[in-house]
Amino acid sequence: MIEVMFGESEGGAMKMAKNYQKPDIDNMAIGWFGEKPSREELDKMFDGEAVGGNSSEVICIPFMLDIGDINVPVENEHRKNIIMDMYTINGIDDKNTLKSLEKTWNKYLSEVERLKNFAEHGENIRLWYSDAPYSACGFHYACSLLKDYSCRVFMVKLPDHVKTSDNEIQFYSSWGEVEAGKFYKFLPLAKELSECELSSFSSAWGELKGEDSSLRAVVSGKVIGVPEDFYDHLIKKEIPEGEFVMARLIGKVLGKYQLGVGDWWYAKRINYMIEQGDLEIVQKNKEIYSQVLRRP
Repeated sequence: MIEVMFGESEGGAMKMAKNYQKPDIDNMAIGWFGEKPSREELDKMFDGEAVGGNSSEVICIPFMLDIGDINVPVENEHRKNIIMDMYTINGIDDKNTLKSLEKTWNKYLSEVERLKNFAEHGENIRLWYSDAPYSACGFHYACSLLKDYSCRVFMVKLPDHVKTSDNEIQFYSSWGEVEAGKFYKFLPLAKELSECELSSFSSAWGELKGEDSSLRAVVSGKVIGVPEDFYDHLIKKEIPEGEFVMARLIGKVLGKYQLGVGDWWYAKRINYMIEQGDLEIVQKNKEIYSQVLRRP
């Protein structure tokens, strides 16, 4: 089974999940902040099972398709520039970093070709997605790629919460929040897509292209095109009085509104507010997340 993920962290977790083995807790070298967990807590922390297979059967295509023009192919410079901007927005743009990012970009493109190759050879493919905008858009994009192949396609949609005990509920906003050893618990949610369903999701992607929007969000379970300032009101609600560090504002928004939107987008919108005069820089730094801001 080929597993397809739409974010870097979840892609890495799934590679571990494919052949997950519970670590030898007694011989692990672990450091703790505060009190060391009990043996029972440690067992629960590292408990898990493998999804099955190996890491080579994991494909990660984290193109952040909720942002930018989707009418151009993903291999276009437009998409590359978005990815590069995300990784360098905080002032990390030295030659070694840029060289590494170039390799990362080429890897993303090769992952798309790997997906097509697996589909062409009739491999079973499982798409893991959530209501996080980048993931939902990635899912629709993958459906548009796979609709013309004769392979079986399954989907596993992340529920927004899971009951873990009689008095405990775990909330999720993206697969990046799921531990490697816990992916197997979601396998019963896998559903095979019919040709009609695959075609329908592919058509929905075509409709999104027709909207010609530069930002997409999930509203009431549906991906729609939205204005670029769609999330701005959330940022503005959390701007404190007096001076503040940009990173703290972003962290507050991320923690309070778990919408699957990355810190990079919020930073972009805060920069826009600075350009518009809604915020001003008190202390400028190369790493923009550490800049001190305030209202004028």
